[in-house]
This record gives sequence, C-alpha cells and structure tokens, in this order.
Amino acid sequence: MKPRKKHPLRQVRDVSYMKPARYKSYKTLSEVAARVYRDVRWIRRLDEQGRLPKPIRVKMGGLEVRLWSPSKVKRIEKIIADHKVGRPKRS
Repeated sequence: MKPRKKHPLRQVRDVSYMKPARYKSYKTLSEVAARVYRDVRWIRRLDEQGRLPKPIRVKMGGLEVRLWSPSKVKRIEKIIADHKVGRPKRS
C-alpha cells in the first residue's frame, strides 16, 4: 500500500487582524485544517459530532468564529493522526 500523499498547504488568508488581542495565538478553522492537511468541511463535521475538543466561539461583527487554543490544536493533530479510515471490523 502506497503512503498517502499530503495535501500541499493551501493558501490561508491571514485573519489575525480580526482576532481579539488575547486570542492571537489561537487557530481558526481554516488554519487548523491547513495544519492537519484536511478539508475544512471534514474538520467542521468532526467538531459538530463532538469528536474534537470544543473551540471557543468568538463573535466578530456579524460572524461567529471558532478558535482553538495551541494545546487543543495539538490534541486535534493527535486525534487526526490516530484516525482510522473506514468502518470498524465486525467481531
């Protein structure tokens, strides 16, 4: 079985100017997705299913943005690395 190729890092727009001062080191959904080489929709689905650590939701204007702390991003990286593709085998 060939090793899976990693997606090239996609261009992530710099939104640090939008983050409140105390959340500058936190990562947005698109930043987390780029860091773990996964699609934003997949990360969002895992979050909605409760399989990822809960992000802080910050309202900025008319938007509500998910922000993960650096320690939670490390946990997400571990969860994604341990993720097995497919359905579990029957016993």
